[in-house]
Amino acid sequence: MANLRQLEDSETLDTLKALIDSASNLIGELASDPTFARMVRAFAGIPAQDREAILGVLERELEVRRNADAAEDLTGLSLRPNPGARLYTRIIVDEPRPDRGRAVLSALRAIRALSDAVKGTDGAWKAIARQALVGLGPEERANIARFAAEVIKLVDEFSEPPTAASAP
Repeated sequence: MANLRQLEDSETLDTLKALIDSASNLIGELASDPTFARMVRAFAGIPAQDREAILGVLERELEVRRNADAAEDLTGLSLRPNPGARLYTRIIVDEPRPDRGRAVLSALRAIRALSDAVKGTDGAWKAIARQALVGLGPEERANIARFAAEVIKLVDEFSEPPTAASAP
């Protein structure tokens, strides 16, 4: 009976040693893999409340990839990662409170960039602008017209030579 007990203990110890060796090898492989370390750091940086949803996305995408790989010969379809993909949907939760100074500078820069972009297009840009304006309501178009008129007045202040009445 004692020999049987020793045999069982020996087998248990051998099993435990094999398990520890296997775990040690696995940890060694993972610890030396810079991609795995990067993935763990990235996951740790995800807010705790978002982790379940993001993990679900990754699991679903992995399943899609596996299925596509299995049927690739039949369908001719292969999948590749989208390096520009995003996991977060942008949502404005509060009414925006833009910095007026930055907003004005950004708008003027955008006008300048747009002007440069449409140079030499023989007015083709106007068709695009018309399509964009169709999607706006009358009030929005009126606001744009008022703002554009104000910008033109400001530009004109710098375009015209000072008159005797405006000179200091």
